[in-house]
Amino acid sequence: MSDNLLQRAVAVVLIGAVAVTACLQGAAKNTSDTPKPAGTSPVMVPEGDGAPVVTDGIFTAGEWDDAVPIPLREGAELRLKQYRGVVYVGVRSMNKNAVEIGPSELFLAEPGGPIHRFHVSAQLSEVVLPPTGPVPASRFGFTVDWYANELRRDEEEAKRFQKEGKSPIEIIRATSYPSDGIEFAIRRSKFPGGRWLMRLWVSAFVDNQPGMFTYPPAAVERSTDGWVELQLK
Repeated sequence: MSDNLLQRAVAVVLIGAVAVTACLQGAAKNTSDTPKPAGTSPVMVPEGDGAPVVTDGIFTAGEWDDAVPIPLREGAELRLKQYRGVVYVGVRSMNKNAVEIGPSELFLAEPGGPIHRFHVSAQLSEVVLPPTGPVPASRFGFTVDWYANELRRDEEEAKRFQKEGKSPIEIIRATSYPSDGIEFAIRRSKFPGGRWLMRLWVSAFVDNQPGMFTYPPAAVERSTDGWVELQLK
């Protein structure tokens, strides 16, 4: 394995460790009393004014001013807009002392259609989820009609900290490049209808501890019941 491939593999493992930790912590908080998904009001996705979005995770001033904002939780926000056949979805930390966005997944479907899971970590991947049974293997680095910013880091520093015996979480926090969150760009033609159903799963450092949250809060990944409806003209 080349040094470059090794570095990318290490990055994926480290980010995966945080995502798994977040999943386990989130699962530990679930109880049999967890409510069923509640209905979420449809969201009309506005036609943007032409401000370009560079999908680098920085949320540069002016990029998202023409988007509709939706609070996700304290310290985090969702932004939505469309322009010339592309839908933009932004997941942003509004207060990095409260929330730092990490590996995350966007789920999209048309009513009655298959569910697509868009994964973002050190690499991108997409999977079409079957209603039941095993999930197909991911093809990391391969995207069709969508893109988002990978979560990048200083690989040389990561290798050094790994040799020093630092934990995966310590390595990620010490070596990650600046990012405000995740910026998705999805072609309208990928889901050509005027109604999209959406769910978010976000891993994050919440109050300096690994955590996770979903939007809508009680929505599950293999059923679109309770997902938010995006209305696109």
